[in-house]
Amino acid sequence: MSVDSTPPAPLSPIAPEGGEVTPPSPPRKLFAEMGLHADVQRALAEMGFVDAMPVQSETLEPTLAGRDVMIQSKTGSGKTAAFGIPFAEKLVDGQKHEVQALVLAPTRELALQVATEVEKISQYRGITVAPIYGGAPMGKQIAALEAGAQVVAGTPGRVLDHLRRGTLKTKGVRILVLDEADEMLSMGFQEEIIAILERLPRDRQTLLFSATLPPDIVRIARKYMRNPETITLSADYIGVETIEHAYYPVSGINRTEDLRRILEIEQPSFAIIFCNTKDDTEVVAEFLRKQGRRAEAISSNLTQADRERVMGLMRNNELEFLCATDIAARGIDISDLSHVINYAFPESAEVYVHRTGRTGRAGKSGIAISLVGPRELGALYYLRLLYKVKPEERRLPSDEELRTHAEGERYHALAMQLQSEPGGDWRSLARRIGSSVQGERLFAELLRDWFAREAGRPAPAAAPPSLDEQPTRTWEASTDEAPTRRREPLRGRRDDRSGRDSRGPREERGRRDRDERPRSTPPAAVREGALAPDGEVTAPDKIAARDAAEGDPSRARLYLNLGRRDRVEQSDIEAILREHTGLGTGAAEIELRQNNSYLTVSAEDGPRVLEALRGKMHAGREIVCEPAKARSY
Repeated sequence: MSVDSTPPAPLSPIAPEGGEVTPPSPPRKLFAEMGLHADVQRALAEMGFVDAMPVQSETLEPTLAGRDVMIQSKTGSGKTAAFGIPFAEKLVDGQKHEVQALVLAPTRELALQVATEVEKISQYRGITVAPIYGGAPMGKQIAALEAGAQVVAGTPGRVLDHLRRGTLKTKGVRILVLDEADEMLSMGFQEEIIAILERLPRDRQTLLFSATLPPDIVRIARKYMRNPETITLSADYIGVETIEHAYYPVSGINRTEDLRRILEIEQPSFAIIFCNTKDDTEVVAEFLRKQGRRAEAISSNLTQADRERVMGLMRNNELEFLCATDIAARGIDISDLSHVINYAFPESAEVYVHRTGRTGRAGKSGIAISLVGPRELGALYYLRLLYKVKPEERRLPSDEELRTHAEGERYHALAMQLQSEPGGDWRSLARRIGSSVQGERLFAELLRDWFAREAGRPAPAAAPPSLDEQPTRTWEASTDEAPTRRREPLRGRRDDRSGRDSRGPREERGRRDRDERPRSTPPAAVREGALAPDGEVTAPDKIAARDAAEGDPSRARLYLNLGRRDRVEQSDIEAILREHTGLGTGAAEIELRQNNSYLTVSAEDGPRVLEALRGKMHAGREIVCEPAKARSY
């Protein structure tokens, strides 16, 4: 930490040779030892605040002394209490019913958060706080101001509206706080901020809090602050103490699949996934939902009602992933965020600082993970140079590593859940099953069903047998050219011993027979499109195209074990191919059936599709893709 009287340069000095320098951790001070008013100490104790964070202890003395202060401290370091405590201590008089302190914040969420925390700190000092932000009724805010609120926490646009209307009086303003100043400038609020500064009393005190100090911040400080002291708490060591930084080199071609692999190996409990575009937030959220994950997208496309719905899910711990743009995520405060994931690496090092500062808050640890493509290496290098953050490089896990990891996780979950002693009889049965020919299959099915029940979903249906194992229909030509079925299925078979039809009463049987397809169909009918060999109706033009594909060496026909019973549509299969193989829409002809599907692709794409889909999962079921067997009629 350093304290001086001039604004710092926007760039941090390069770390000395020989590795990283770990900043000293200043000893924490207890609030009880800081000489605060008894009412303030009482409120802090009720809020669970015992010892002061560095930004709170280091700023208290110059702030109470009335000096202008510029504080560089990372997101989530306790800045709200750093100015809220001085407000309650002596800078705001609860006996005067006029606005004495104005706090500007970049978003409505942050303005509300500031208002709530300052009101709690000041609850025994007779101080009221009015939150002022866009998207809320103006009348209610005017009423709060007319009632004599002493502190205003608001966004620049709405505060400027009130100033122009004359509903916000500034003659009594003694202190101005610019919270998350770099965020406000990056959001385009510079003109509004300057217009507000011009309308405030010249002899006011100004506090400026910012995670980074770009040149625009320094220029504003020099023009509108009076010989400010600079307290630097995070210039060279952004998140070194509490945040673990890592990155995965990716090709950038199939980024959602790379993200899936990373999530499976990292296992975040709750994460914000930052995207550079609104479209990417929707793509990533939809992809994760199809993987069975609880994910929502949040961007400026959302209405306020939808945004509140998503925020409610997040507050109720009903989300695993929040896919967000930088602008949409500003002001979102999450205390227990385990991971921040950069789906696309930010072009600005300052943006990286703000993104990753959302984890590792209030002394807790956090992990920042980035996917870095070839075009993003320059931004990664600049981050290292500017903020001395050196993320650890990690390798994308292979399919085999993911399977091994998943097995280990499942074994651990099973061992933790099942800790009672079943007894000798059950152990004996387990040994017998294990040594039997079908032991592995039986244990696998038991485990599959157990994990499905634990996840709250029905056990997945068994994969259909391969074509070699399926019973086949064959026909013999009789003298009258009617087909004679050589092998009948068990359904509807005549019981020779009793002479009765096992299908049920005559009335039911007649009605059911009228609704069912013929159980034996000649090859000509199949060729004409009446019935496919597996019972699916197929149009004649599709049959012709399919048969042409089988005889065409330039095309490959593949079997896929996903069908309508898996609740998939053609668009879902197209999405799977696009995600795992990179094939665009229309690159594969898809023949969707009840129990499975067939894909026709170019001969050169065939091996690539088989390899890409091997071991992949869809909705909890392993995808099986094989070369289709040739049919015989």
